[in-house]
Formats: sequence, C-alpha cells, structure tokens
Amino acid sequence: MYFNRKDLSRHPFFKSIGISGLKDFAGKYSSPVFIYSAEAITRQINLFRKYIPQKFKLFYAQKSNPNHALLKHINSTGIGCQTASLGEIKSAIKAGFTPDKIMFTGPGKTEEELSFAISKNLLSVNAESFREIEIISRIAKRKGRIQDIMLRINPAFEAGETTRIIGGKGASKFGIDYSQIPGVIAALKKLSNINLCGIHIFNSSGILAYGKILKNTIDVIRIALELEEKFNLNFKRIDLGGGFGIPYSNSEKELDIKKLGIGLKDFINKKEIKNRLAGKELVFELGRFISAYSGIYLTKVLYTKKSCGKNIAITDGGIHHLLRPALIGQSFPAVNFSAIMQNRKKEAESYLIAGPLCTSLDEFNSDALLNKIYPGDILAVLNCGAYGFTESMPLFLTQRKSKEIIIQ
Repeated sequence: MYFNRKDLSRHPFFKSIGISGLKDFAGKYSSPVFIYSAEAITRQINLFRKYIPQKFKLFYAQKSNPNHALLKHINSTGIGCQTASLGEIKSAIKAGFTPDKIMFTGPGKTEEELSFAISKNLLSVNAESFREIEIISRIAKRKGRIQDIMLRINPAFEAGETTRIIGGKGASKFGIDYSQIPGVIAALKKLSNINLCGIHIFNSSGILAYGKILKNTIDVIRIALELEEKFNLNFKRIDLGGGFGIPYSNSEKELDIKKLGIGLKDFINKKEIKNRLAGKELVFELGRFISAYSGIYLTKVLYTKKSCGKNIAITDGGIHHLLRPALIGQSFPAVNFSAIMQNRKKEAESYLIAGPLCTSLDEFNSDALLNKIYPGDILAVLNCGAYGFTESMPLFLTQRKSKEIIIQ
C-alpha cells in the first residue's frame, strides 16, 4: 500500500492532526514511539452514530488498546466499555466509566475477578460455562443479591474471518455450544441468585464486507428471539459482538458502514421484529474499528542493505513493540515520513522492513512500497491504535520499551 502526501492526508489519523502536526515529533525523535489521536477516535465513534440506528448501543472493547488517556477520552464520548479481566475492569473504572457501562466477559474468569465484578454491580457478567454460572450464583448468594448474567453462545455459524482470531466454526474455548444451551437454561432456572438477562455471541473479527456483518447480526438476534420464545424468557439485552474491520492493504476496501446501517434499520423496523425487540438493548462491542486508525508507530531506519536482490531497512523498533504483523501474518501499511516531509522526488521501491531483534520473525512488512529509504529516515507504521504495544512483548532481548503519547 503506497502512500504519497495526498494519500496520507486522507488517512483518518492525519485528517485529525495534519501531516505538519507530526513534524515536531519526527524532528525530535529519540526512540520508537506510539502516537495516538483522540480526534481520530471521536471520528470513528461519530461515524458509527451517524449510520447505525440508535437502537444499537456501542461499547469499546478495551483489549484493542487499554491506554489510560485513550480510555478517559473514550469515556467522555458516552459509550460503554467491554472488559475481559480484573485489570481491565479496574482500568475502566479508573478512566471514569461507571459500573452500569461496564460489561465483563472472557472464558477463564477467576473467582476473585467474578467477586470483584459482582461487588461493583457491573452492567453484566457474560458467562461462558455452566461451572462459571455456578460460581457466580454462589458469590451472589454470599453477597445477598441477584446477579444479571448473559450467556455467551458458541453458534454453528460465523461471519467469515480471513484469519482466525476469535471466531470460526467448531470447538472453541469461547462460550457454550448452542446445542448445550437448552440444558444450561433449564439448570440455571433452578439458581435463585441468577437472572438470565440476555445472550452474547462474538464469533468473528476484522470483517470488511457489510453484508456478512449484517447477516451475522440478524442471525444472532433471531437466535435470541427463538430462545425467548422456546424457554419463556424475556431478555433485556442482546450482545452482538463486534467484527467491524479496517483495511490494511490495497486489496481491501473500507467497510461500507452506511449500507450496513441501512440494512440494520430495515431489519429492526420489520413489524414482527420491532415488536419483539421493544425494550431490549442491542449492543455492538468494537475495538479495532474505534481505535486502530488513531495510532501510528514511529521508528528510525538504522541501516539499509540488499540481500538476494531485496531492499532491506533495519529499524530501531520491532515486534517487541508491534507484534501483530508477525503474530497473525498481517502486514501493516507504512510510509517513509521523512521523504514525505522533505518532498523528495517519488522513487518508490519495495522494502523488507525489519527490526533489530535476533529473530527472523521481527518484520513489519515484507513488501512495503516506500519512497527510497536512507539511514536516519523516520518511518510511520499506520493503523497501530489497535493491538499495537498492548499485544507485544516489550521484555524480549531487554530492548527499550516504546513510549506512548496521545494528542488531544
């Protein structure tokens, strides 16, 4: 994915701060750094609000980026926070999210985590096994309360991940198989300290085809309504998961969120569906869609060389700061920011961008099309606001940790 100055100015991060807004950071560069734009976050949230019907509530999947300053900003926009650990719950509370805007999910919750979540009266605990439900019931009984839970279901369908991250059909550590749900519902009805308030299905990630997200969303809603009818239930909430993707290469196109919104509106306004959904909350929990565009990673070129005819740029930053390209085989788009700032003549060449670590896994991109690189150039790796530093391995080889800066 080649970016010239004009292309770069249209990227959501640079729409927020402008290319010149990054000049000082590049000029004063001392070591690898993640830079986040609060305005880029707001743009994505507003995009959701503009096109997705108000019936659908938005929660931020904190795992995509738990940076405290970002969390505080996201809380200021009024959306909720989806958490998956005791640490994330505490981070959400510290950032200002009230308990009624925090949900707790995850397949391996400890009793300590569940006890804390229940004591804080979070909006919902999304249970992923009957054993977990029994533990929740015991804790709730001890605390003299009735706990709202949602059942996370492992359905027999998914929306079509290209790389399996959270979804896929078949055996899964996430949720309870749909075929087991009747028995689980029958058993939990005998637990006096449990209130089943809804279901949760999160079965795909990084989807760019709006039709796939639309179909998946409709399938999840229909499952919830079928379970209500079959077992005489009345759900308060249906958690539809997430899966909204962003493009990382020229072969990928932006998710058409406008068409997705039109499709969702048409479905929920069908008379029989609208009546059944009255009084119910529909929830999307989005991470990458909200935070990815907000972050870039700056790293300096230390050396350039050729190997077997391939241009190679060795940088001072690597997968100890940004692991995801190696973790899932997804190259991140990058630009030679120094070349763009200096208005150098276009001399686009293909480069292998690799870090300083003693492992061949340490690559950001094996075929990056960039303006000709010289030692000392600053490269900007884009779309690093999600699953960047938070997912990496900063202690490897005792390298320097990356800094993180947020631009309000």
